[in-house]
Amino acid sequence: MPPADRRRLLQLAAWLLLFVPTTGWLLAGLLQQRVDPGNQALKTPDGADAQNLRALAEVVPSDPVLLLAFALRAPLPMLAPDRQRLDTLRTRIAAMPGVVACREPPSPDPGLVLMPVSMRGDDVAAIARAVLATARELAPPSLRVLATGLPLIEGAIAERVAGERTSIVPRLLLVLLLAAFGFYRQLGLACATLLPAIAAIAWTGGLIARLGHRLDPIAALLDPVLLTIGVAASVHFVEAYRRALASGRAPREAVAHAARELHTPALLATATTMVGLWSLATSTVPAVADFGIRAALGVALTHFFTFLVLPAWLPWAAPRAAAPPREHGHGAAWLALLRRHRTGLALATTAATVLAIAGLPRLAADNDPLHLLPRSDPVRADHDVLAARLGGVETFHLLVPARSPGSDPSRLLPFVAAVRQEAGVAGLAGPVQRGAGGELAVPMLLQPGGSAVRQPLFAAIDRGATVLGLDGLVPAGASVQIARDSHHLMSSLLGSLGLSFALLAAGMCLGLRSVRLGLCGMLPNLLPSAWIYGLLGWAAGPVSVATAMIACTMLGLIVDNTVHLLHHYRHARATRRRRPALRSALDRCGRAMTLSSVVLMLGFLVAATSQLETTIEFALLASTTIAIAWFGTAAVLPLLLLSRRPPDAAPAAGGVHAL
Repeated sequence: MPPADRRRLLQLAAWLLLFVPTTGWLLAGLLQQRVDPGNQALKTPDGADAQNLRALAEVVPSDPVLLLAFALRAPLPMLAPDRQRLDTLRTRIAAMPGVVACREPPSPDPGLVLMPVSMRGDDVAAIARAVLATARELAPPSLRVLATGLPLIEGAIAERVAGERTSIVPRLLLVLLLAAFGFYRQLGLACATLLPAIAAIAWTGGLIARLGHRLDPIAALLDPVLLTIGVAASVHFVEAYRRALASGRAPREAVAHAARELHTPALLATATTMVGLWSLATSTVPAVADFGIRAALGVALTHFFTFLVLPAWLPWAAPRAAAPPREHGHGAAWLALLRRHRTGLALATTAATVLAIAGLPRLAADNDPLHLLPRSDPVRADHDVLAARLGGVETFHLLVPARSPGSDPSRLLPFVAAVRQEAGVAGLAGPVQRGAGGELAVPMLLQPGGSAVRQPLFAAIDRGATVLGLDGLVPAGASVQIARDSHHLMSSLLGSLGLSFALLAAGMCLGLRSVRLGLCGMLPNLLPSAWIYGLLGWAAGPVSVATAMIACTMLGLIVDNTVHLLHHYRHARATRRRRPALRSALDRCGRAMTLSSVVLMLGFLVAATSQLETTIEFALLASTTIAIAWFGTAAVLPLLLLSRRPPDAAPAAGGVHAL
């Protein structure tokens, strides 16, 4: 065996002995990752509302409550045997492990028997499920069992999150593999598009799991995002490898040529994607900040594994890859089509952008955990039925410090009466409670509605207390924190998007060594964010946690195709005029741009089959964003590049150029 072949064989053996076992160990940790049953990462741990919630717990028992309700199936009086069975059931539930109390308060609905169950333990979601199972087993057949409460809702979310990896990711892998095989008609090339992403997912998720971090609804998005990003990056490498083979190079020479050709644009694309994701770290929602940091790490690992795995894989698995179809002339035909319709495209793009910007002020955020579940989910369906029949099932408290002027009944009672008249308040939810230090807590019942409706209510209460001099009186409770977190979500969205745009623009200008090219590259990639959020504003669709992440996550991702196109355009401009240079750039990377966009859209559309509303929303909006971004890069950007006057002269070779 020649020394060079022996050396390559030893390197391959060492790589397999180190890389494969480590990846397997991390993958095992990923598959064993535990779920956060309380979805704590979706709640802001610090801040005034979190402190008010802790202060409220010193006055009002903070044990989680499961609300059981037994509804008559027909408009008939309840029979005595059924009443006895309910009394027996209440005694049985009160004796269950983890149950603190189970009582039967008066019901405002004569067709409902209410049974609130207070619980305490390390896993209240499991206790709630056990209580509900017992209620359904022992309840009289003539009564329908309904149940709601934050422990049950969070438990249902945790169950669906746990099932994401065993359902979405395998389906996504299969669809992407079939799509790649359909494009290339060669299994080795199809597998090549998946290997770097799979390795990045195993290493990123495995490290997170091995460090003890739990899975939450936002973290569940990490695997689909990394998989689609990794496949899109691999497509560019595979296309460059096929072009090198078609030019007559040997497999090892072809893969080395592809690595050299993509080194700069791939590095710049990775950096811009990471910048977009890093901007999410400014969010006050821990789950969003963690996702940004972890996804940026995963993207870096995807880049690393693309240039580590594919050079070793492609010459062995696809030494005779079919040459790509001739693309000479495709760029010219596309540019001719754009020039014929440039006026209509410009007018339509401008009108759509203006209309979208007009809808942005109408945006409102909603961070309600109930909305993570589909409407068909039994837990959400029961909640909606009970909220409609009782006028509301969620509460908040007016928390009054001991020395506040609001502790004076003559000033507190008129204020409580005014709050009862506010939109969104159904009335009092019980008697006023006094803490050991003299603090007062007035329970208020909320009408059904999301946090987008409740945030203005709580802001109005704060303003009213300030105007009337009731210093220290604040609304407090889990519903208050959720609503205020939604407001903070919108603020962090604007801040993260602005930071992401500024950093990406700077990175594009530096990476392309041209201010004009960098800014031209950013403009068409702002269209998706503007159009998506404008559409949500006009449709009155609330911005959820997943929706808020779209802009920063996708802005860093969709700019990758722009980076590849402008890199090749800039290289061609050293010796050619603008139009031939742009035609050459489109011939060189147009197919890869389209294939990577199609792969990304397929991947996210598969993720839209999720059982979580957050994943479904994120996937559908991501697919739409990618389609708009392809239009911006393939249509708007070429028109921008060709719009300068007067007609250019051929630049000097190697000279610095603006466009």
